[in-house]
Amino acid sequence: MARPLGTGVDVEVDEAPERGLARSTARAFAAAMAALLVTTFVVNRSSGALESTGTVATNSIASGTIALTDDDLGRSLFDLEAMAPGRPEVQCLEVTYTGTILPVILSLSADTGGDLAPYLGVRIEVGTGALFGSCDGFRRDGTGSDVTDSDGLVFDGTLADLEAAGSTELARILNSGDAVSFRFTFELADTNDALDRVAQADFVWEAVPG
Repeated sequence: MARPLGTGVDVEVDEAPERGLARSTARAFAAAMAALLVTTFVVNRSSGALESTGTVATNSIASGTIALTDDDLGRSLFDLEAMAPGRPEVQCLEVTYTGTILPVILSLSADTGGDLAPYLGVRIEVGTGALFGSCDGFRRDGTGSDVTDSDGLVFDGTLADLEAAGSTELARILNSGDAVSFRFTFELADTNDALDRVAQADFVWEAVPG
């Protein structure tokens, strides 16, 4: 009976093409990372509130003031050219209120551009102790250092959600001179659809009587 013949020789498979493909895929991924630019603006608007002092015969009426500043000195909150999934970016900023109208509601609105917003997670926490460029001393509200009536987490969604919300209430400031810190965390969604996209966002701070 005829038997099948064996070669008796071990055959080596060249894995170099597979390694080359993996390297090519990695290079393509690196080239397709997302980019993000976020800047902040402060809007100080007249509230129309009035204060009245004096005697019955003579009244003195003056409008109250709203004065809000942040500590970024005109620098971008985020300027990222190579975001990637699994690598969250964190930045802090301090906002100070020195107006005479109290209390006030501090809110944030976002005006975005580009096509990355639906794939970019945004988490905003309020507390104390952090400055622009450093979150080392940040203590979130609800951990023993409350300066507002917030529980600390004021927004958790996408950049697109933040814009769609219009104006998001962040904190209720009770005293003139109060400084409130915010910690922002941006994280790219773990999906190929998020790659090779860009986003620009203007964050606008505003304080209104509340």
